[in-house]
Amino acid sequence: MKIVQVVHSFPPKIGGVERHAYELCIGLRKIGEEVVVHTTGKRENPKEPCQVKRHWGLRIPFFSSVIIVPFLGLRLVGEDADVYASHGYGSLMPVCTAFAAMVKGKPFVFTVHGYPELSGFSRIAQWIYRNTFARFVLWKSSKVIVVSRESKKHLTGQVDKKRLVYIPNGVDPEMFECPPFSEGEYLSYIGRMDKDKRIGMLINAVGKMKKRQKLLVAGNDEGERPGLKNLADNLGLEAEFTQVEPQEISQVYCYSKAVVLPSRYEGFSLVWLEAMAAGRPMFSTPVGQAPELFREVYGEDAEKFLFPDEDGLVDRLEYFVEHEKEFIGIVERAKKKVAKDYSWKAMAEKTMKVYEDAIKEEKK
Repeated sequence: MKIVQVVHSFPPKIGGVERHAYELCIGLRKIGEEVVVHTTGKRENPKEPCQVKRHWGLRIPFFSSVIIVPFLGLRLVGEDADVYASHGYGSLMPVCTAFAAMVKGKPFVFTVHGYPELSGFSRIAQWIYRNTFARFVLWKSSKVIVVSRESKKHLTGQVDKKRLVYIPNGVDPEMFECPPFSEGEYLSYIGRMDKDKRIGMLINAVGKMKKRQKLLVAGNDEGERPGLKNLADNLGLEAEFTQVEPQEISQVYCYSKAVVLPSRYEGFSLVWLEAMAAGRPMFSTPVGQAPELFREVYGEDAEKFLFPDEDGLVDRLEYFVEHEKEFIGIVERAKKKVAKDYSWKAMAEKTMKVYEDAIKEEKK
């Protein structure tokens, strides 16, 4: 089977959607499928995990996933695909992919990684997207994969429940073999430097801690880095800001004593799983799938890792730093749980089953 996947960006760009598409590409190839990825940017890695076609795109300011690629729909029509798939609610790539699938009479599978909770002008743009492009994309979708149950709730009323399928993100445990977290140096944020990630909350929290900690912010800059660096400098923090290549991501977790994700919203963040697989305490706001996942892997200790606001984060981090030994067993159990239940191999097989079902239904 030939599967065409379309995503706004792809590694070496770092992000949850990018990582998902990358791992899915590898997983589908391992089970014998042909995968062609259409994305943006220049070819930077001669050893791509599958056939990757990169296109020039015009990025719209303030919206990291909104990239206009001229004639992309026509280019996709030129592919002899059995199924078309695309990623990202809010992106324009699924619109082009749905168009190509409609022209070719092939099934289209749309994966929603999170449902943005925006404000101000961004909220107006989201309303326009929801009532124009999203209507077309969801109408044309043979199946809609959601990586979090929270996203599934948001889509109720926009798409027939029978077409919604929940498949969470995965992780490759072998990639994240690290020494004990007690040997880590940093309290780390890993991901895009985006305003909705609220990295400033983490910087302020570290600045309020009684015992000074080293801070690491690793990921692609979406225009926030200068302001965040100034904030850290003004607080007198020992902070490092860096961009990370995909092959280096596991090392960043190994350098970390703990990982923090203070996002305004998430679907099912890969950072949660990767930190847990690396044996790192994972602290997060209770957004998206976090409450359910954290209860599943941390059990009755889940509240030690979930924080509602900046003061809550300070409290959680202070307690962790003062009681590190208490976290050893909790973190080790979480690591084993994630390795057992969230492998990328299993997620690729589930996704392939969705593609097969979509093809069968398209032929009816």
